Amino acid sequence: MLEILILILFMVILFVAIIFNISIVIALFLNLILLSIYAYMRKFSPREIWSMAYTGIRDTKTILTVFSLIGMITGIWRLSGTIAYIIYHGTSLISPKFFYVGVFVFNASISFLTGTSFGTASTAGIISMSISNAMGFNPLVCGGAILSGGFFGDRSSPMSTSALLVATLTKTDLYTNLKNMFRTCIIPLILTIATYQIFNFGIEAKVDKDSIEMIRSLFNFSPLLILPTLSIIIFSILKLDLRKNLLISIGISIIFAVVLQDKSIKEVFHALIFGFHLDSPAGKLINGGGFFSMFKMLLIVGISSGYFGFFKETDLLVGVKKFVNKIFKKLPNMVLMPLMSTIISIFSSNQTLSIMLTYEMARESYDDRDKLALDMENSAVMTPVYIPWNIAGRTPMEMIGAPIVSVYFSFYHHYIILVNAIFSVVDFYKSKDKK
Repeated sequence: MLEILILILFMVILFVAIIFNISIVIALFLNLILLSIYAYMRKFSPREIWSMAYTGIRDTKTILTVFSLIGMITGIWRLSGTIAYIIYHGTSLISPKFFYVGVFVFNASISFLTGTSFGTASTAGIISMSISNAMGFNPLVCGGAILSGGFFGDRSSPMSTSALLVATLTKTDLYTNLKNMFRTCIIPLILTIATYQIFNFGIEAKVDKDSIEMIRSLFNFSPLLILPTLSIIIFSILKLDLRKNLLISIGISIIFAVVLQDKSIKEVFHALIFGFHLDSPAGKLINGGGFFSMFKMLLIVGISSGYFGFFKETDLLVGVKKFVNKIFKKLPNMVLMPLMSTIISIFSSNQTLSIMLTYEMARESYDDRDKLALDMENSAVMTPVYIPWNIAGRTPMEMIGAPIVSVYFSFYHHYIILVNAIFSVVDFYKSKDKK
């Protein structure tokens, strides 16, 4: 009974923060205190409670480092002229009649090559959103198209860490899983492209030519300015450690800022930490970035990652797991799995934890491991983006400067879940009729 009460209070605190526009950081910190109180009531010592919280935070130090570097890279790309160069030439290359579809396909292609939604957002995503702003497209729809494209590869690229994690947990063959994923994404893919094209109808995009030309006058343009973004894509394909990859791009951008744009070391440092800010109409197209642009995200990840130790070491979820096992016998798998993984994503800070907890809850209810792997890819890999404080969706939106509500315009997520749920319902009732 105590466990149910704690879980209810956990969700109430989060929902109250959202309803009354209270900082989500405060809500997450209060929930960390709540979990600590629960552990103390279950006779865990203060030392053990600290260890639970610290274990989760320690395990995310790589993520925190990557987020810090991403903040810096988005600032120095702006100072060096890379973003301005891409905006200037990109606005003349992209057809406004197929803009949202183009954004989706562009980001999907990069994510399939690199296998990462974060890496895609930090390169193709930033480029796409910058061009969208310059051409006057809706940031909500554009943000959703970027996220949809990012997760196309995050779900089904051979280099995707989430796909590898699912295969490892379920003890299945990665390439068999990929084949099953492509088979189940054809209809969602077609529906996604059609939906973004529908949103494109009737839009008369107008490029802010004055701001574009002002950008051109502020920077010394050179084709070399494309190298910082290309280096990330190339080294991602070569599977170089992401931290080293980002540092290489930052190093190239610093050289370009000093040599091509004649910027001082002080200006470089300011861009890395505080971002690039221009007091002119062109500023709305290229301002932003810097370490502090990711500071809130660092707090969200750092605090919420402390939850994992409590979930792992206490009996908080034992009763829930027993209940879930009973429900699996009464509902189609792909009706329950998205619902369950969404609820789990409320309590977890990242996609990895959502996948691991969903697996732990569902594994005893599946006889077919390949089916379990596929259902996890169509649920637990996708649903974390719907939760505003889960980094799966929030981080890409923070990177590209899109409103967080953009996650609900990621139609690829909707269709993957909806279409596969429909097929699951049909199969469920067919099997019942045979019995």
